[in-house]
Amino acid sequence: MRRVIPFAVCLAALVSLAGAAPVAAAEHRLGLGVNYWRALDDVVSDDFDLDEDGLAPYLTYQLRPAGLFSFEVDLEYFERGFGGSTAEAYSPQLYVLVGHGLYGGVGIGVTYSSDLPDDVSDPFYAARIGYELTLVPRVHLDLNLNYRAGTFDALDEADSDTITLGAAVRFGL
Repeated sequence: MRRVIPFAVCLAALVSLAGAAPVAAAEHRLGLGVNYWRALDDVVSDDFDLDEDGLAPYLTYQLRPAGLFSFEVDLEYFERGFGGSTAEAYSPQLYVLVGHGLYGGVGIGVTYSSDLPDDVSDPFYAARIGYELTLVPRVHLDLNLNYRAGTFDALDEADSDTITLGAAVRFGL
């Protein structure tokens, strides 16, 4: 239960902020994305079928009120084999982003899988930098770099070997 509390607090804060934004001034975007990940070292195990790299698709929703801040909720999916898992996993994530076009931000997430103790991981923290461009009216392409860490303080220790690449297409509602 302790693992879910930081995520629940962030979700409650996001819902509160979204409710405070004037509905007419906010833009809502829904889309699909994919993250490319790669294991840092060679992973060998006789007991598991381990993947050393792959694509993790995700559903994504953004709330973009007037101003520099935007809020994002993602649900990422990992197939069996990610990180040595023997079951698929789902990872809900929340982000607070600053900027339009070129942007950056931080987030928090957890991973749910029947493979984990109590079916949920400890929270992870994420840093993201990206560039979003409008392809045609109401269709947006988001290209981003992501770094995840076990503690918020560790986000400033990013190593280029641990950065994932992401891309998403979102549609304005």
